[in-house]
Amino acid sequence: MVEVTGLRNPCPQIEAFRTGLLKHVAGRDESGAVVLRAGIMSIVRVGGEVRPGDPIGVELPSGAHTPLAAV
Repeated sequence: MVEVTGLRNPCPQIEAFRTGLLKHVAGRDESGAVVLRAGIMSIVRVGGEVRPGDPIGVELPSGAHTPLAAV
């Protein structure tokens, strides 16, 4: 089980995966505010083997939605 704990800034290392990718995951909106479209921080809560084709599920936290903060 993996718990998503916050947002991360996409870093230049993403360019090693595919040249030009960073400009697609980080930019600015019409007002000039930074918009990030990738990068999360998570914690492995329960370890184990994961294989292609394994099912995945999402469990939302209880209570009101609160946006993730940058970590």
